[in-house]
Amino acid sequence: MNLTNFTKIFSLSLILIVFSFLINNYLTFAGEWPGPLSITEEINFFSATQTGLYFLSILIPVIYFYFQDLSISDLADKLESFNDYIIRFAFWSVFIIGIVDAIISFLIIEGFLEQIAGKSWNIKFSNNSFRAPYIHFPLLFISLFLALIYKNLNFFWLAFLVVIAEFQIVILRFVFSYEQTLMSDLVRFWYGSLFLFASYYTLIREGHVRIDVLYANLSKKNKAKVNLFGSLILGIPLCLTIFFRGMSCKQCVLNQPIMNFETSQSTQGMNIKYLMAGFLIIFALTMLIQFTVYILRSYKIIKES
Repeated sequence: MNLTNFTKIFSLSLILIVFSFLINNYLTFAGEWPGPLSITEEINFFSATQTGLYFLSILIPVIYFYFQDLSISDLADKLESFNDYIIRFAFWSVFIIGIVDAIISFLIIEGFLEQIAGKSWNIKFSNNSFRAPYIHFPLLFISLFLALIYKNLNFFWLAFLVVIAEFQIVILRFVFSYEQTLMSDLVRFWYGSLFLFASYYTLIREGHVRIDVLYANLSKKNKAKVNLFGSLILGIPLCLTIFFRGMSCKQCVLNQPIMNFETSQSTQGMNIKYLMAGFLIIFALTMLIQFTVYILRSYKIIKES
């Protein structure tokens, strides 16, 4: 195997392994499967299936690149397009869920929902064990399709949403003397998504802060070496640390709020706190994919120089 094929297999395998980890995380802690490392002397179908996902993550790229002659540039472009789709999905999710959840919380706080639907439905919608699976999850599913349809998405829309959310707080507070916790929750929801989702976008556009001592004067090849080794030594390990430290157990900092549909302590806020823990997962995933794209494109520059 030459170095070019190894680089392609390594890049795709790394991403598939992370997706296998996320799938196994759900199966183990939400589906109560035994986990990929729980195989004993007896054959355990569930554990073997989970372990098999990791083997497939390595086997699939090997087989794929054996039969498919995909160039480094084409692979990098495909991965970047996939990353774009993840971010578009994340944008539509926070946009739709933010608006819908804010409306529901407002109707509950002002007593309108109880008048319209009755006390039992008011209680159901107040409880996140109902609102998350029956309101938020369908909206997440809809966002998957919207991300396929609307492809010309830029992050100024998220910034615009934050401005609108802040503007309505100013108007309602200082003009009408009206304020609810949900108003600040909506700002934090969109503000957090803006910074964590836009990190990947900033990396693509070379807009991240670089402590530039030597880099600006380096040749194109040496710049590629810096980006390659920086991605391998700093970028990818950081993303993997977020996954493994945040999701390696049921009580870990990312798993616990998501599994428990965690909400704000305020009874007058939005029920979206658990989704904000998911922002870090999207951040780590999209950044890892983009660092992988960096590796592929940097290797191509080094090889051709």
